[in-house]
Amino acid sequence: MTKIVLAQSLWDMVLNGFLPFLPQLITAILIVVIGLPVARTLQKKCIKKIQNNVDPTLKRFLINLIYILAVVVIGISALTTLGFATTSLLTILGAASLAVGLAMKDFLSNIAAGFVLIFLRPFKVGDTISVQSTTGTVIEINLFVTVLNTQGNETVFIPNNQLVTNSVTNYTHNTVRRLDINIGIAYDADIQKAREILLQEMAANEQTQSNPPPMVVVQNLGDNAVQLIARLWVEKDYYTQIQYDLLERFKISLDAAKITIPFPQLTVHLSKNEDNHGKE
Repeated sequence: MTKIVLAQSLWDMVLNGFLPFLPQLITAILIVVIGLPVARTLQKKCIKKIQNNVDPTLKRFLINLIYILAVVVIGISALTTLGFATTSLLTILGAASLAVGLAMKDFLSNIAAGFVLIFLRPFKVGDTISVQSTTGTVIEINLFVTVLNTQGNETVFIPNNQLVTNSVTNYTHNTVRRLDINIGIAYDADIQKAREILLQEMAANEQTQSNPPPMVVVQNLGDNAVQLIARLWVEKDYYTQIQYDLLERFKISLDAAKITIPFPQLTVHLSKNEDNHGKE
């Protein structure tokens, strides 16, 4: 008899405590179940809307940000429906965020640097950059790291705070780049003739810019050679290809003209000191 009374009491507690709360629970579940697909649909519509009008890096960030904000709104709405005091919840989350932030300052600094890179855009996806000792093409910029692909097909992940606090060279920001090629010729070679040969080879290359025109000057009088510098302006997409082509053409043409490209060598002079050889 006691067990029956206890069971009846528990059932009454469930009916009196849970049933009044059931409509709110169902409403909160519906908000989540319906809201998440709506957020995904909103994200897809945004993708189509900004497909061709926004830089790829900024586009990806905006799409993810829209979805995250939509999920936050859905979560707050569901909690409010269940009767939670969202103001107190936000206060608790703020305090917790401060504590976590102090413990994860390096992690958060990468996020802050990610915002800087995304909005100021010192470089974008597809640019070739160099930071410290790493050079590569940018294939992704996210809130934590920037991903580079090197010429050796190596994938490098660089924390964003390093890209903000260090000097970054963007090789593809401008459409035209200056190409300098150093050539050494022998001291007894004809400098003017060598200059004419190098200028002819640069002019013969279709990708060489005519303004400013190519030039060849004496850069230095080295230990073993007269150092010439061949300077020209080329489009950024052909920089490396032209450099390799001209190096080969310079060598072939200078050899044909009997102009020597010397290599480091050491001349040793031996002298015989007769005073060191006394007669016995």
